[in-house]
Amino acid sequence: MTMSIALFLLKQGTTLVAQSEQLEAEPKVHLLSPYAVSGKTKITLTEWPDYSEDDHILLHSDSLLTVCEPSPKVKQAYLDKLGTTEEVLNTPTKPVILTEED
Repeated sequence: MTMSIALFLLKQGTTLVAQSEQLEAEPKVHLLSPYAVSGKTKITLTEWPDYSEDDHILLHSDSLLTVCEPSPKVKQAYLDKLGTTEEVLNTPTKPVILTEED
């Protein structure tokens, strides 16, 4: 699974930053650890969606206005919020083979 950090502008006006991957069929976008972005001079990240503790969110393409690269300031705020670095996020994980005993 290849994920990258992206900025999402939703049709309803919300701006999100999240790790994401594009899927083959609808819902077209898988978001991991999404946060709503607000503020111009002081960036504030708020867990999204409200009232949920889910880290994995699926979005339909008809909800999106556009997807783009976040500014360095937003990307760093996101990494700080996750408590990680971009290098750690980009480290490939080893595949896990599950058996019926697992």
